[in-house]
Amino acid sequence: MAKKSKRIKRRWLAALIAVCLGIIVGGAFFYIDYLTDNLKEQSLQNVLVVTKQQQQAFDTFVSKDQERLRSYADYLAENSSGDQEEVKQLLALFGQVDANYGVMCLDEGWACGTSLDGAWQLTLSEEQIAEYSTLEGGGMRVGYSGIYTNTPRFGYYETFTFRNGHRGLMQKSYEQAAIADIFSLSFYDGQGWAYVVDQDGTILVHPSTSTRQYDNLLDALSQLVDQSEDVRRFREALEHDESGSVALMGYLGELIYTYTPMESVDGWFLISVVPADAIDAETDAILRGSQIAAVFLTLILVICVVFVVLIWRTQQDLRAKDQEIEYQTQLFNIFATHLSRSSDDMFIMEDWASRKIEFVSENVERSLGVTLADVQDYYIASDAASAPDASAKYYAQVDAMSPGEMLTRSMDRINPRTGEHKYFRENAYCVELQGRSKRVYYVSDRTEEQKDRRNLIDALHMAKAASEAKSSFLSSVSHDIRTPMNAIIGFLALMRDEVDDRAAVMEYIGRIDAASQHLLNLINDVLDMNKIESGSTTLSLAEMDLAEVIDEINTIIRPQTKAKGQTFDIFIASLEHEHLKGDKLRINQVLINLLSNAVKYTPEGGNIQLRVEERPQVVSNYSRIRFTVSDNGMGMSEDYLKVIFDPFTREETNAAVHEIQGTGLGMPITKSLVDLMDGTIQVESRLGEGSTFTVELELYIQDREEDDHEFWGDHKVTRMIVADDDEDVCRGIVKAMSKTGVEVKYATSGEAAIQMMHEAREAGRPYDLILLDWKMPDLNGLDTARLIRKDYAENIPILLLTAYDWSDIEQEAKEIGVDHFMPKPFFMSNFKEAIRRVMGSQKTVSKEDEDVVKGKHILVVDDIEVNRIILVKILNTLGAQCDVAGNGQEALETFERSRPGEFDLILMDVQMPVMDGYAATRVIRASAHPSAKTLPIIAMTANAFVDDVREAIDSGMDAHVAKPIQVDKLKATIRQVLENREEEKQKSLQMKGV
Repeated sequence: MAKKSKRIKRRWLAALIAVCLGIIVGGAFFYIDYLTDNLKEQSLQNVLVVTKQQQQAFDTFVSKDQERLRSYADYLAENSSGDQEEVKQLLALFGQVDANYGVMCLDEGWACGTSLDGAWQLTLSEEQIAEYSTLEGGGMRVGYSGIYTNTPRFGYYETFTFRNGHRGLMQKSYEQAAIADIFSLSFYDGQGWAYVVDQDGTILVHPSTSTRQYDNLLDALSQLVDQSEDVRRFREALEHDESGSVALMGYLGELIYTYTPMESVDGWFLISVVPADAIDAETDAILRGSQIAAVFLTLILVICVVFVVLIWRTQQDLRAKDQEIEYQTQLFNIFATHLSRSSDDMFIMEDWASRKIEFVSENVERSLGVTLADVQDYYIASDAASAPDASAKYYAQVDAMSPGEMLTRSMDRINPRTGEHKYFRENAYCVELQGRSKRVYYVSDRTEEQKDRRNLIDALHMAKAASEAKSSFLSSVSHDIRTPMNAIIGFLALMRDEVDDRAAVMEYIGRIDAASQHLLNLINDVLDMNKIESGSTTLSLAEMDLAEVIDEINTIIRPQTKAKGQTFDIFIASLEHEHLKGDKLRINQVLINLLSNAVKYTPEGGNIQLRVEERPQVVSNYSRIRFTVSDNGMGMSEDYLKVIFDPFTREETNAAVHEIQGTGLGMPITKSLVDLMDGTIQVESRLGEGSTFTVELELYIQDREEDDHEFWGDHKVTRMIVADDDEDVCRGIVKAMSKTGVEVKYATSGEAAIQMMHEAREAGRPYDLILLDWKMPDLNGLDTARLIRKDYAENIPILLLTAYDWSDIEQEAKEIGVDHFMPKPFFMSNFKEAIRRVMGSQKTVSKEDEDVVKGKHILVVDDIEVNRIILVKILNTLGAQCDVAGNGQEALETFERSRPGEFDLILMDVQMPVMDGYAATRVIRASAHPSAKTLPIIAMTANAFVDDVREAIDSGMDAHVAKPIQVDKLKATIRQVLENREEEKQKSLQMKGV
């Protein structure tokens, strides 16, 4: 029976081996087929990768050459076409980097350049001038004849204008044969070659091994009639700028055409050609190696299977004999080894009579930081040495234990390897084995529990600190709120007692207004700070002009400095990009906070400066703008600089500071906003010497394509003169205008400017415009303008450029004949706007807001009656007629019942029952009423954050006015909204041809 059972087992084993071998062999054949397909596909992908690498090399080669050519052309544009020697010297300098540069003046008909043979110069023929005059801007050419060598060339050109206005062109060229070497592919033992073609298939660059049998690749391939569909897909792929491969059978056999578009030149492709035989040969070599490996692997597997069977039968015999011993060993290993490896709990067994360690779990080295051999000295001896009294008492108790008893203690030790202080809990057991007393120590690592306990204690302390900070915060806010509130309540009481004294009442009203403004600023700062700390503050990234930012800052800060008799200067340095992308409102908030503080903490007669400069780029396409605000005011101590960005902190060392109102939140808000914009802010200050704040922001460069030549031509400005005693300012304006096509001359005094105008008029080339600085020595801008108006009947436009407040001289300047004022620093966008106003058709904006609502019919929407009463009273006083609505639904119904044009404006509250202001505005804008899209709507709400302004605009409103309503701001906002709507109307009529 036993023999029969063995025979059955052997048959099953043989069958199993046969099945395994069959699976191995079948799998090997399947793998070879799979490998064949994948190798071919991978080979085609490799060809495409190599082709793209070659294309990228070409693009890099072209981009570097074109960038260098543009840079050289900019240098040449600074020279006159008559300075041929200086042009030659520049070319010689450029030639030290690379040869084959040529420069020509198309208006004067000369050309010069450098080559490997040296410098050359020649006169252009009429045909050459005509040929090169057709080129505009910059680009690439191929297959043209060189001026100097008269051989087929490949190269780049860049047009420019010499300083004297003559047309110039610079080009870099290579022999076309030399360019072909760049595209010679070296894979598959040199069997591949490459073309550069356009979308029509015209071969622009032949391979270096080409015999030029044909000039159009697609036309040549179209002869493959049997594969016309493949050729058609190939042609369509080129038309759609696609990458890929196609296999075509020609007279050279099957060829793989791999194509990819050039990134540097639209419509160009790099096409590599590899014989299919080369790819197949490589694939076959790999397959043969794979087949040999598969056979060898199969033999090894057969041997291994036989060997495993023999070992298995041997182990079966041994296992029957040692099964009981193995079982006991496994139990011990599970307990003593595997458990200790997966945890930080250790086991130590000591023979009590000999005091020798007989067993130690493996993780003791990881937990205690000592080797297994050193456990005796470290664990027992060091414990006794570190605390002899406690250790002696503990081990005395352990020594007195009977089998089955247990003792527990907590202890701490320092890991000698890491220096970490660790905490343990030890359970000591007494056991008896073979008549000998043993002590087993179960030691559990409790370090993490101790850390958690400490973390809980730290968290409790932090919670207490936060509670104390909250109490301190509320105390500070309460104090700062009560101060203006006390003033308001006190002056109201005085007004009741002195109601008949108009002078006293007006004084009290002024003081109440000042206290109210301070209270409003405090509330706004507290709410803004709370919003920042809660993480709900967001950025609104949009296109912005630095000119507008600086102009708005100047408009707000200059009146403050003028009121204190302070000097406020704005300097612009190294500014190349005006059009950027960022959060304009947040940037304004940061700069106004810094400058307002500078005004407050600088005494009368002090100096305040704002410097704006563009630093070297760190991130591509991002401009690094640095704003520096400096003053010579009170300054700050070193101790205060450490906490300047903490809420509700103020300088305590200077007694004068306590007389200046402030919330202590301006700097924390500023720091948080700068951090939100991923910027940096630094401060330097010393008591009595002033302070300097430096803010750096990374702003995305917003490219704008503008045709400057068309703009200046439309406004008939071809020649202009600049007069400023600061020559750096003059040079900066000349540089800024260098690409506009306008000829710009400058003078550093009024007398020199008048002399230059006389000379230009006598030469028959008068200037079209003059830009005058106001404050110049000897003859200032007004005096210069007066003399110009006296001597020039043609009434040349005069623009006055100044860094000062021109309101005091505005009337006098207009009487003299000054057409427009421009603030310093000079911005191109401001200059263009001034040109539009002076030489275009735009009307001058009035600064008077008194009559802005006179005669207007206004719908006032507010759910609070007292708010409606106050606002209607104010508007009626200003000459407006008002209707009212108590919520958004009533406003919507009133609007829909109105006649077209009946209402001139809607003042819309935001938070209202039934329907809020945002929803009402959206419904109004979407309605079919004739005035739905054009009726101005202004948000009127206590939600005064930047996000609230953004939400109002997004809902369809034209502007936002924060509550409590300030009459001056309300009038200014209404005026701006009505003017914007009027301008939109005029533009719409112009587009319709009315």
